[in-house]
Amino acid sequence: MALFFVIVLAVLIGVVLFDQEGTPPSGQVLGISVLDFQPVGLQAVNGSGTTFLVAFSIKNTTPVGATLLFAAYNLYGDSYYLGHGVITSPVKIPALGSVQATTAFLLPLAGGLRGSWAYFLDGGNISWRAQGKATITEPILGAVSVQFNCTSISGSSSISCSYAVP
Repeated sequence: MALFFVIVLAVLIGVVLFDQEGTPPSGQVLGISVLDFQPVGLQAVNGSGTTFLVAFSIKNTTPVGATLLFAAYNLYGDSYYLGHGVITSPVKIPALGSVQATTAFLLPLAGGLRGSWAYFLDGGNISWRAQGKATITEPILGAVSVQFNCTSISGSSSISCSYAVP
């Protein structure tokens, strides 16, 4: 039993020390951060609107795996509100690794036509912003709710994110 507590304590100390040394300038919570997000494809165009596939690349810098249980976000394109998206299927985030969470996002026909046409006419060169809330679970700390605000600038491969634990 004492060996179990020593192992748990060592893992906790390792997570804290590793997280302090590896914090990127854009910030992160629990050693987990969004590296990139962008529309990666077109799923459907119909009378309801245009359904894009949006991918979030997530990185875990800790030696402990985690799971993204749920995320809800508002998506903006060139500062125009495009709609609301959700990730409802759990996504396993490996220890010291990265994963891509892909979700369908409906750009409604009413009110979203301008953003849709801009995407096609500009060849996808749009500044994107995803703002929302995610629930992440990790074996040691349990479930944590995180607010995020990520921006991807048109013509640049960089992303800026801020995170907060409410």
